[in-house]
Amino acid sequence: MRADDAGSCRASNQGCLKASIEGIARSVEVMMPCAWVADAAQLFKDRPDVDIGIHLTLTSEWDGVKWRPMTHAPSLVDRHGNFLPLLQDRPGDDRPSLSGRRWRIEEVAAEFRAQIELGLDLFPGASHISSHMVRHFADFDAGLGDVVSGLCAEFGLLDDPFKDGLPRFVPYPAHPRDSQARAASFVEALGGLEPGTHIFIDHPAVDGGELAALGHPGYEDVCADRVTCLETLTSPAVRREIDRLGIELISYRDL
Repeated sequence: MRADDAGSCRASNQGCLKASIEGIARSVEVMMPCAWVADAAQLFKDRPDVDIGIHLTLTSEWDGVKWRPMTHAPSLVDRHGNFLPLLQDRPGDDRPSLSGRRWRIEEVAAEFRAQIELGLDLFPGASHISSHMVRHFADFDAGLGDVVSGLCAEFGLLDDPFKDGLPRFVPYPAHPRDSQARAASFVEALGGLEPGTHIFIDHPAVDGGELAALGHPGYEDVCADRVTCLETLTSPAVRREIDRLGIELISYRDL
């Protein structure tokens, strides 16, 4: 049970913490290049029960909030020095992507190393890596997948098993952005799970004006999406159904 994008804003930090303490999230992914990573470290320092992952990041997708590499990486950035919005081109989306650039793998390797080193310094108990805006960076480039695997081996981190076919559990559709509908869908979907290990991924956040700055064309209602995600992950009805079915909630560290 994975909550993504801590570090990106305080609303996400607080949402991921609440989803872990009061809800069903078990692993929290932290974006190291972002402005609120130090706040995330303060929030989680007294919560060793919460499994932390280093959320390797190469994109800065929001229009009104940007972040940039921790290292000198001119092949990875726009003219302002920020990461590009996309990894790969999308139909109907004319924003620039990394796949359209002559990016340098040695710059990515150095950047990922810096992100991992900061992550382990701020979160000494971090257990694993995950990939921001892609299932795994191996899906973007096979050589880059090898870089990630090598860094995980070097630093003693679990390389995300999501890349190896761990099935994703998607218990509610993207719309409507409604917590009651999402919780009801979640309860129904739990009953259809087959025996085995599944991965759930979403992005909880608390309500507040900060989320209004997040968005891009095609995803303008970030606040409604992420707040209702948090409300679903803390839903008593969802938790009761998990307990009734005998489903075990685990983290990457448990896996």
